[in-house]
Amino acid sequence: MPGRIACILCVAAFGYWATGLRPFTLTCYFAVGIPIVVVGSVLAFAGRTPIEGQRQLRAEPVRLRRVLPWLLAASATACLEGLGLALGGRSSAVPTLSTVLDHALTWHALRLVLFCGWLVLGSVPLVALVRRHARVS
Repeated sequence: MPGRIACILCVAAFGYWATGLRPFTLTCYFAVGIPIVVVGSVLAFAGRTPIEGQRQLRAEPVRLRRVLPWLLAASATACLEGLGLALGGRSSAVPTLSTVLDHALTWHALRLVLFCGWLVLGSVPLVALVRRHARVS
């Protein structure tokens, strides 16, 4: 448990630092790239040939039940954006996604929450892979 709390605090501190950077700078790109490199490295090493006595980890087939929430969220987002653009992009009743995000991203605290949410969503497949790998071992 203390390790998880320390990990959460480190991720929050990293997110606070990363979301305070000026956008479109080299440092900002580096900050966004760090989690991508970490996840990519873990995935690359998790897929290695198992040690003697371990079973081979196999990929699970994609099921509609697992991807349906993502498909619904993507469809709803695309519909909202399309409707906002069809209304001229200036509707106060149906704003475009980019308009909502532009207003939301002016606050550092909200940028931190969105960045940490992005990190959590990106880590879900990684955590599942590591847990599956630990069960197989």
